[in-house]
Amino acid sequence: MGDLSDAVEWWDASQLRFLVLASLGIQYFLTFFAAGPMLSRYMPSPRSLIAEIRWPPRMAVVTWRSRWPLYVFCKSWSFSADNKLLVVAILIFIPGILKCFAKPLGLKLASFKSFADSFDLAERTTTVNREEVLQKYVQEARNFVLDKDNESSNSEKLYVPQMLFVDFAYNYSSRLTILKSFCGLDDRKAYRSLVNGLSDIFDLLYTKKSMHKNDNPDCTGRDWSGIPTYFLSLFLPIVSIVFFHISHKKAYRTDDVAITGVLLYSTFVLEFCSAGILGLFESEWPDTVSQRSIMGQFAHNKRNSKLMSFATLLRCKDLLDQHWSMESCHSAKNITELMRIHVQEGWKDYITDVESYLEFNDMRGQWTLEREECHGRLNWSLEKPFDESILIWHIATDLCFHHMGSSLASSQTCREMSNYMMHLMVANPEMLMPGSRRSLFAIACNELEDILKDEESTLVEEDYVAKQVIDKVKYAQDTITKETFIYDAWVLAEGLMDLGGDKTWKVVQGVWLEMMCFSAGRCRGFLHAKALGTGGEFLSYVWLALAYSGMETFPERLQRTKKLHLSVEKRKHLLTRGQHVASPSASLQENQALPCSISLP
Repeated sequence: MGDLSDAVEWWDASQLRFLVLASLGIQYFLTFFAAGPMLSRYMPSPRSLIAEIRWPPRMAVVTWRSRWPLYVFCKSWSFSADNKLLVVAILIFIPGILKCFAKPLGLKLASFKSFADSFDLAERTTTVNREEVLQKYVQEARNFVLDKDNESSNSEKLYVPQMLFVDFAYNYSSRLTILKSFCGLDDRKAYRSLVNGLSDIFDLLYTKKSMHKNDNPDCTGRDWSGIPTYFLSLFLPIVSIVFFHISHKKAYRTDDVAITGVLLYSTFVLEFCSAGILGLFESEWPDTVSQRSIMGQFAHNKRNSKLMSFATLLRCKDLLDQHWSMESCHSAKNITELMRIHVQEGWKDYITDVESYLEFNDMRGQWTLEREECHGRLNWSLEKPFDESILIWHIATDLCFHHMGSSLASSQTCREMSNYMMHLMVANPEMLMPGSRRSLFAIACNELEDILKDEESTLVEEDYVAKQVIDKVKYAQDTITKETFIYDAWVLAEGLMDLGGDKTWKVVQGVWLEMMCFSAGRCRGFLHAKALGTGGEFLSYVWLALAYSGMETFPERLQRTKKLHLSVEKRKHLLTRGQHVASPSASLQENQALPCSISLP
């Protein structure tokens, strides 16, 4: 009995020491084995972009919670103790309190409103010849792209136009500088600039980097409060260790002194190592392109027919279909290079003035059909609503792919672009186009099931499904089959296959590139920023590359009017004058501060 009472007494005296050491051990485990610094780097949720009202309650909660440790410390501290030990305790408290307030402050800085407010104050537009300024910009940009020596451009001036992520426009001079920097890069460096740009925006919006640094020249109002917090977290433990060693500790137990020393040194090591460990977890922005296919969905459902029947019984089949997706492909770099070539060809072969510049930004396949001289036969598929055109071209691409074979590399790329656009329709219809109907995917799946309902074969591969669809709709006579998306897609696929192998895939590739650019240019910057918080969308690569390449931005597109005031003769005069300018950027210097967030008269 005596041994038990001694053990209880010893535990009462030592439990605080065990608690401190256990807590320290957990911190080290999280730091070195559980990516603790990486987890603490991120904001509470991707929804923080729109959670402007969440940070004041969090600040109030932190303030309330911070009172109790201070209250307990003040009540338990003996003021007869060495003042140097008091300094040690205070110096340990300070970084802890600062870190408690850093979280709600970071949430505030990551909100959409704070991000928008961080930019320089808007400048008053003084020009009244807005269309003429745009004409000068178009001409100088085109001259630069046509210049064979543009490889010597200064790529160091390339930066992410962060204003686009809050749907602000930026001036033509900055756009021309970015275009020159981007067009002068080779394919590898150009793709790397897009990856770094999206990664920087993610860090700014979804990590605590927003509290430390922002090098963008357009953004000067960010709070750098994280910098003093970081340096205080490193400096104050050193000062507390010095005061601990010069203080009088003879009145305390040896084990208490030892544990306190371990706690102080361990705190400093944790703070010092956390910054270095973050570098070990830095990873590349994913180069994946999400995929989804109607025929792939049908084949998947057939392979899991029992599960789908049970889901239908529970009325959750549509939910399962929505969350199913194919394995992503790693073709972001390849598709981005194709898109870059497409835009450069537009500058060289199509864009000559303001009118053609605006027309090029409104193309969604028409230019490709005109260039390949198949506009008359295939243009009907582009005259439908955009989401229906996407659906028809997606099914037609699959039919061509499985019927003609996949021997050409371009055929696989076309299918990957097709599957990605279908992924957008189902997973992110608001990014594909405002008003896009996700239900079209389900309608097409139901049509496919109705067409193949009599098939009892156990083969459920996509290739087999495509061939069965062709056999069913090729000779269809009933009106019901002819009034489906599947039949429209077959008519389109038949027209494409009549063009011949190489030309077929050249047309399909061109149309998908135009559709992808059309969609990216009409997606709000806010949606791109929001998508970064959930892993990102490949469409953001396309959108940023279009901005880098001098294409029309979303705020410009919303504010422009259809009618142009400059006469054809005036535009020709500006075009001729622009061709004789000695320096491509000379005529734009007078408009250095002119914003492009204006409508065309």
